[in-house]
Amino acid sequence: MSGVSAAAALVKSGLKVVLLEKNILGGSSSGRSAGFLTPDSELELSQLVRRFGLQGANEIWEIPVHGISLIRDYVSRYGIDCDFRVQDSLFLGIGKEGWIDVMDEMKCRQDVGFKNQTLYDKDGLDQILCSTGFNGAVRYTETYGIDALQYLQSMKAVMLDQGLICYESTAVTHIDGNTAFTHAGSVTAGKIVVAMDKMSAKFNKLADEVYHAQTFLSISEPLSDRELLHLFPTGKEFQMWDSTLVYSYWRLVNGNRILLGGGSGPTTFLPNAWYHEDVIRGVHNRFRRHFPFLKDLEFIQYWPGLIDTTRDLLPTVVKDPQNSSIHYIMGVVGLPWASFCGDFVARNILETANEDDQKYYEYLSDRRYFAFPASMGKIVGKPALFAMNNGWAKYYQKDLKHPLKAQKKEF
Repeated sequence: MSGVSAAAALVKSGLKVVLLEKNILGGSSSGRSAGFLTPDSELELSQLVRRFGLQGANEIWEIPVHGISLIRDYVSRYGIDCDFRVQDSLFLGIGKEGWIDVMDEMKCRQDVGFKNQTLYDKDGLDQILCSTGFNGAVRYTETYGIDALQYLQSMKAVMLDQGLICYESTAVTHIDGNTAFTHAGSVTAGKIVVAMDKMSAKFNKLADEVYHAQTFLSISEPLSDRELLHLFPTGKEFQMWDSTLVYSYWRLVNGNRILLGGGSGPTTFLPNAWYHEDVIRGVHNRFRRHFPFLKDLEFIQYWPGLIDTTRDLLPTVVKDPQNSSIHYIMGVVGLPWASFCGDFVARNILETANEDDQKYYEYLSDRRYFAFPASMGKIVGKPALFAMNNGWAKYYQKDLKHPLKAQKKEF
């Protein structure tokens, strides 16, 4: 999503753009995602408020909001067929702590100045969602769902008509100066944007800044019209996730099927991909406990995925320290965040970015505050380092005490 978003902005400007892709566009994390277009990814608004204060949280929240707007605009402008769905977000609290999280989220939304949210207690929630085990929820609007693979492949077709040169199944092995080398040839360009999952240290030392988290997705058999009305009594469908640390998430997709995802604590940061069905079976069992009338619903397929993340769950967008014409987009969790990051880098290349937008280079710098430095990975291992940093960033970190120290000619 980051690479396509950057390419789309650059192609529109009239530049000659070459897009190199190891797989097919959308063949990795983006296209295999759950397709949620919501500002939430790994961080709730309340967690951003604690870290950055009201103004900072509002500014960071604008990143995915702008990313959603970009995707909506492309879908509308080009008539992209990607199962685009209007789905309000529903953040569901489990247990006493979950209800506290829900109320905290609601208060932070009000404090920041948002007006499109509704708080539900348990009785109120029963009116819009037939479920058990949730103590309440926050609902907010202007969120959507898409089939990301269809979206990205359709964007490829649009950009090819606009002059894009695209080579799929063509992995970039290394970059030397302003030339990107592949097994099939090389491309020299004035500017290079690297939006790459699971970068190796051999490719660039910036790989130390990212690691993967594993999650699973599964798809159900179709729900009957009766089951669908039972699930959503008002006829309004939602995209949903719960308040647990390794949360489950689900939404309705084409064919009245449930797309359900989640994972487990022990397998989230394993060094290598874990494919055992026990993980997704646990996610299915938790889902059925919340929706007992769907206890016989079969999930007919599942697939695991490794999602790149940073130590504090925010993306990293930087220029190469040795070559400022090379831009890196790394550790992006969530399609809207990726959409913004690609477009942001492109606008900076084109020198059309607003001056006020330059603050995002600071928010997304690789020198922002991390509770545990990358060097600790040599002692405790990279999985433990990222697990500790992620947990600290979600529940304890306060960044107002750690202003970024500018370096000469950094940006």
